[in-house]
Amino acid sequence: MTTATPKIALADVHKSFGRKQVLRGVDLSIDAGSSLVVIGGSGTGKSVL
Repeated sequence: MTTATPKIALADVHKSFGRKQVLRGVDLSIDAGSSLVVIGGSGTGKSVL
């Protein structure tokens, strides 16, 4: 079995707006042909991704 290389890969992503940290240590990989849905409350960093 061959392991496919992800089309999108993020590793240890951090993001802050001023003193507000919205992402901390995010890892994500998305394979070709896959779909991803990001769900969360207001101000939780969805749009930053």
